Amino acid sequence: MDLTRCSLNSATVRGLDVDRVVAAAASNDFGGVGLWRDVVAAVGAEAAGRAAADAGLHVSSLCRGGMFTAAAEADRARAWDDNRAAVDEAHAVGAECLVLVCGGMREVGLDAARALIAEGVARLAPYAAGAGVALAVEPMHPMTAADRSAVTSLSEALDLVDAVGADNVGVAVDAYHLWWDERMPADIRRAGPRILSAQLSDWVTPISGELSSRGMPGDGVIDLAGFLGHLDAAGYDGLVEVEVLSDAWARVPEQALAAAVEGLRGI
Repeated sequence: MDLTRCSLNSATVRGLDVDRVVAAAASNDFGGVGLWRDVVAAVGAEAAGRAAADAGLHVSSLCRGGMFTAAAEADRARAWDDNRAAVDEAHAVGAECLVLVCGGMREVGLDAARALIAEGVARLAPYAAGAGVALAVEPMHPMTAADRSAVTSLSEALDLVDAVGADNVGVAVDAYHLWWDERMPADIRRAGPRILSAQLSDWVTPISGELSSRGMPGDGVIDLAGFLGHLDAAGYDGLVEVEVLSDAWARVPEQALAAAVEGLRGI
């Protein structure tokens, strides 16, 4: 895989600051970087955006907004304030989209969580449009439904995007979350131009943590070449992020970088 089509997500090299993430991406011919808000916060969004731009890199995404599903009204109000801040940061950093991890069902139940997510995305969309920011709803693996996202399939995410009906709302497609779903190829075709972000990692077992057990591309069972083929068929021509959330790799970010580069080149 040509690394100029790829983006280095800061979660893959956790522990590196913005300048080192940007330097790592530029020195390995990545086309961009995907940034998490904690990394951006250390230097400020405008400074992070300048660092990427000065290196000739796109900021393919900012992670994350969302978490719309708190039971208490006060907690939902805090989430709304945080989402507006996330939109402002996405604008300042020049991100191509703000990824939404929509929130789990633990506090309110599954049906109520889905309703709160729909309400939250619809409410946030006009604010984001005013800032020139696209929102990418990320469907996540069903094992995360309790605590991370009650949106657990690409089909469901697309139904939500259709219901919101805003031009600046689309989806993020992550191979780790979608590879198992037999409807995934057809849903990617259905998504088409509404795909705002695409992410790669691999599924390795045993799973020791639902958020932190991902493998480098090529180390697991996902047909990543096939996943990329589905993206191509759907007309997606954006950057593809390598996003490997892994407790093991987080201890050695420089080795994680080398493994990510090797894995991507092997696809």
